Amino acid sequence: MTPRYELPEAGKCHEEWRGYESRAFQPTQRQLLVIEAAARAIDGGAFYSVDVRSAVAADLGVTPEQLARNTHGVEGGDFGYDLYFASGALNAIRRHQKAVETARALGLQAGDGIGAIIFNDGKRNTGAVVQSVSADGIELEIRAKRGGKLIAFACRIDALANAIRTAHERGARPDAYEDFKLARLRHGAEPLTRTVAARVAHFGAHELGEAEFLLALAEPESMSQPVFRALHDLAESLDMAVAKGQDCLPDFDATHAEVVRLLQSSPWTLHPDYGCVLAADVEELDRAAETAQVPC
Repeated sequence: MTPRYELPEAGKCHEEWRGYESRAFQPTQRQLLVIEAAARAIDGGAFYSVDVRSAVAADLGVTPEQLARNTHGVEGGDFGYDLYFASGALNAIRRHQKAVETARALGLQAGDGIGAIIFNDGKRNTGAVVQSVSADGIELEIRAKRGGKLIAFACRIDALANAIRTAHERGARPDAYEDFKLARLRHGAEPLTRTVAARVAHFGAHELGEAEFLLALAEPESMSQPVFRALHDLAESLDMAVAKGQDCLPDFDATHAEVVRLLQSSPWTLHPDYGCVLAADVEELDRAAETAQVPC
C-alpha cells in the first residue's frame, strides 16, 4: 500500500518550496498535505519542533525509512526539512489571512484619518492620514507629521494595527486598537446592522463582542457557529417578546425581521436530532442515520 506521505525528491526540497512565504505561493497537493498536518499538530498543542515532527509523522503515517533518510545531514532528516518549510508556509498563510481580516475590519480608504501611530522605530507620527490603499486593503501609503515635518511612507495593514496599539500603550492616543476597529466597523455598517450587532453583543451568555458581530453580519453566509447561536438566542427572545405583546418598542419589527433574515442567510441550522450543524451536512447525516438503523 502506497503511504499517504511522500518525501520530496532527494536534494530537491529547498527548490520545491521556493517562495513558500510569498502570498503568490501555490502549494502542490503533496505540500498541502504536510501543511494541513502541521496545522493540526500546532493547533492541537504541539509547540517544540520535535513534538510537531512526532505528531505530523504519526498523522501522515510517515514510514521509518522516510524518517531515516538523510538524518546525518539535516536535523530530523529530509522529513524534518520538508516539515520546516511546511510550517513556514503555514505561518505565512496565517499571517496573510490575519492581514486580510484586519483590512476587512478597518475598511480604510484614501482620506481616512488614523491619528497618532508609533512603529517599531519608536518615533511618534501624528495626524496620520491614508493616501492610498491597495486593492486587497493590505498595502497602504500614509501621510503624517513627525517632529513638525510632513512625511509619507508605505506600510502594511498589520503593521499599522500594531502601530496604533503601540501609540495607545505609550499614551500617544486615547483610543486602543480595538476601539479604533469598532469605530471603523460601525462607520462602515448599515444602521440596521449596527442595531442588531449592538443588541446581540449585549444579549445572552457568549464571549463575542460587537466587532465580531459587525464583521459576521456583513457576510452572514459565512458566519461562524458561535455567531449563529447568539443570533438564534436573540431571535427566541424577540419571539417571546412578540408573544407577550412587548413588541411595541421603536424599530422592533425591523430588528426582528433582520435577525430572521440573517439566520436564514447563515450556513447553519438547528436540527432536532443533530443539534447545531451545517445545513449542507443534514442530508449526509440523515443517510448515515438511516444506514445505522438498518438491521444486520
